[in-house]
Amino acid sequence: MIDKLLQENRFSFYAPFFRVFICIYLLKDIIIMWQFNDIIYKGNSFAYPNLSPFLETFNINTHLVRENFNVFYSIYILLILLFLLGIGKRITVFFLFICIEITQNLAWITLNGGDNILKFAILYFIFIDSYSKYSITPLKYKSEYSRQIGNLLSNLGGYSLCFHFCLVYLVSALHKINADVWFNGVATYYILGSERFRGTPWNVALVKNGFFVTLTTYGAVIIELFFPFLVWNKRFKFLLLIAAALLHLGIAIFMMLYDFQILFILILGFFITNKEWTIIHQKISHNLYSLKTFFIKESSIKF
Repeated sequence: MIDKLLQENRFSFYAPFFRVFICIYLLKDIIIMWQFNDIIYKGNSFAYPNLSPFLETFNINTHLVRENFNVFYSIYILLILLFLLGIGKRITVFFLFICIEITQNLAWITLNGGDNILKFAILYFIFIDSYSKYSITPLKYKSEYSRQIGNLLSNLGGYSLCFHFCLVYLVSALHKINADVWFNGVATYYILGSERFRGTPWNVALVKNGFFVTLTTYGAVIIELFFPFLVWNKRFKFLLLIAAALLHLGIAIFMMLYDFQILFILILGFFITNKEWTIIHQKISHNLYSLKTFFIKESSIKF
């Protein structure tokens, strides 16, 4: 197994795409939060920093960051752009992780579960080689031995992200099982019926349907409980990936939790191998080409 991990970067197809997504995601957050910088991040903020063990270990002074926030933010944006272009490679990702850790600690009151796993995804990208595509230059190895070590680190980083995702699902499922509303199959009734999560005009009608409430409540628990164990099985993998994607898509539509769910859906791509992604890409390209050819023929006939 170790020999297989040494020979090939198993995430070389999908990791570059996810790297670009992370950068766009972070830049989007900066744009959205820009008007709130004074009250969230800067010296007159109402939110007191909740220091993490990481920041305490490196003795990073968040008060100093608040007082010089514009300088810090400029460095943060520069690191995102460098990561987007693939400049600096692992060193850039390391400093970007530190900046995100600082930013999240300054604005801890605004965070959700998606922000938490995003931070860890960037931590894993210190090891994942995502520079084979969408990068100014690929990551170069001086020898075959260094290339194999690079593959090993990249694979361990990618699988760590997958295992972390599975752990999130498993812990969530175990907590749900021990909660009365989930155990009794009525959690969806209280969630979708809440004014806070009323994402569509159909929410009120749907929570009155007992079959829908029971199915969605137990369905969410079953997906989260069995996903960590069965997603590694080729028979069940794509069935579970589709089910998980639909679960998060439903949460995004009916509960208006968009960022959180988009991030989780895209992390599912790490469970698909390079070979499987290549086949999917070829099929999509073939279908798009066939569709293009069809429209060209149709327009030629009409002309």
